[in-house]
This record gives sequence, structure tokens and C-alpha cells, in this order.
Amino acid sequence: MRDIASSCVARLLMAAGAVALIIGAANSPGSAVGWTVSPGGPFTGHAGRTELVDTTTGEAGIFCASSSSRGTFKPGSGLAGAGIGSVKAMSFRGGCFTLTAGLLPWQINARSYQPGAGATVGTITGVHLRFTDPAFCDFSADGTGAAAGNGTVRFRYVNGAGRLQILRTGGTLHIYSVKGCGGAFHDGDTAALSSTSMIAPMQIITGP
Repeated sequence: MRDIASSCVARLLMAAGAVALIIGAANSPGSAVGWTVSPGGPFTGHAGRTELVDTTTGEAGIFCASSSSRGTFKPGSGLAGAGIGSVKAMSFRGGCFTLTAGLLPWQINARSYQPGAGATVGTITGVHLRFTDPAFCDFSADGTGAAAGNGTVRFRYVNGAGRLQILRTGGTLHIYSVKGCGGAFHDGDTAALSSTSMIAPMQIITGP
């Protein structure tokens, strides 16, 4: 009987632990509900200088004169932060030969809100980039593999300004499948994408 009782207690403790984990996951910053987006719906973004830099060496980078994006935000209130929006298209122009966004759409995740600044900080996940220059080199930038489609970058969006900044720090991008490049890039090097886009129509995003 003692063994049966002990087994029952152990099972109850395991069940309680599982419930606690589920509750904790539901209330984590990336999935917490209570976000509000207005007006939501389709958006376009236009950025000036956009950079993809090898941060392991700090000596090599791809610098584009501009970039543009299209995506959508979920409208309404009581929204989950995870998947609050998505990037459906992204293109780069000027000075960077061919930098291509792939494995779209990428998911926009609101993680924390700064009420004093009216700013949302979060992540864009699913990021995959491909650089191609037949005369020089080509490589991929992704998370855990050349075509894993799980790269992450951090962003900060400011209400009132309509400004979405992809932050150089805090991402998970790495360089893969390097061909050529004269030793400027190496497989496994860490990388960072950065830009500042103006979003239209301007979105008002507030968090719990």
C-alpha cells in the first residue's frame, strides 16, 4: 500500500508540474495575450541603408542602399504576442548585388511593451537570407542551418513615429554554405541584419 500511495503522490506531483509548465508557457512574454493593434491589416515598410554583417570577424558585410517589405498585422485587442504579424515579402536594392529574402512569410512576435516610449520590442522569426554574386561569392544566413528557416532578429517598433528598427544585437543568424568570398565569410560565423523602416499605414501597438 505504501508503494501505491507513493506512486499516486508522484503522479500527482508530475501532473501539477506539467500544469505549471503549461501555464508558464502561456504567460511567457512571446505568447502572452492582451496586445492591441490598430488599424492592423496589410502594411508596407521602406528602409534606407540595410546591412548584413559578419559579426564574428567584424570585417565583412553586405550594405544595401534601401529595402522594402510587405506584411500584415492582426487587428483588434486581446491578441497574443506570438504571431501578431508577419512579413510576407522583402526586397533589397542598391550596392549589395543580390540579397534575397527567402522561406517567407516570417513571423512577427511582440514580446515586451515600453509604455513610456510607446514602443514594442520583439522578434521576427523564420528569417532566411541568400547573398549571390557570381563574380565574387555566395552564402546563406539562417539560424541553425543553410535552409533551416529558423533565423531570428530582434526589432523595436515605436508608436507615433511608425518606425520599425531591426536591431543588430540579440539575433541568431549565422553564415552557411559559403562559396568563394575570398575568406571574407566563413561557415558558422555569426551575422546581424539591421535596418530602420517606416511603416504605412502607421500602426499603434500596445501591450499588456
